[in-house]
Amino acid sequence: MDRWLGIGGFVIGVVGLVLTIHYARKAEQLNLAKKRLDWADLQNAANDLGRQIRKDFPPSAIVTPGLAGATFANLLAAELQNQPPVFVGTRTWREDPHEPVKSDGSFYFTTTKWIVTIPKAVLTYKDGNILIVDDFVMSGDFLAKLRERLIESGVPADRIRAASVAVTRVACKNHKAPEYYHRQM
Repeated sequence: MDRWLGIGGFVIGVVGLVLTIHYARKAEQLNLAKKRLDWADLQNAANDLGRQIRKDFPPSAIVTPGLAGATFANLLAAELQNQPPVFVGTRTWREDPHEPVKSDGSFYFTTTKWIVTIPKAVLTYKDGNILIVDDFVMSGDFLAKLRERLIESGVPADRIRAASVAVTRVACKNHKAPEYYHRQM
C-alpha cells in the first residue's frame, strides 16, 4: 500500500510539474502578445491621443528622444491641426562604448540607462506649448529629466506635457507617467 501511495504521489508530482510549465509558457505568450503593438495600434493611438491633445493642449512643438519616438511623434503630429515641428534627439546607451555626439546646438542629460541629446532649437518655442513624445515610457526617468531641463531653460512648467503609446504601471506609480497615453502595461 505504501508503495502505491509513493507511486501515486510521484505521478501527481510529475503531472503537476508538466502543467505548471505548460501554463507558465502560455502566460508568457499572452504577456508578449499584450505588449506587442502593430502599425494599426500606433495609428489608433495617434488618432485617439491626437483628438485629446487637440482639445486640451495644442502643441507649438514636439520633442522626442530618438527614432522610435519620432515615428510615433510624426504620426501624432499629422493628427494635430497645426502640425507642429518635431525635434528629434538621440539617445545612447550609457554602457555603449561609443561616445554620444555632443554639439553646441544641443543639450544633453543622463538617465539611469541613457545619455540623451536634444536639439536646443526646441527652445525657440518656449513661449508656446511643448509636447514630449516617446513610444514607451518604462520608468518615466527620461520624461522627468527632460521636463527638468526644459524648465531650467525657461519653459514654464504648465506649457510642458507628454504623450506616449504605452506606459508601465511603474511610471504611473512613481508619478512619472505622461499626461496622455494610449495603453498601460
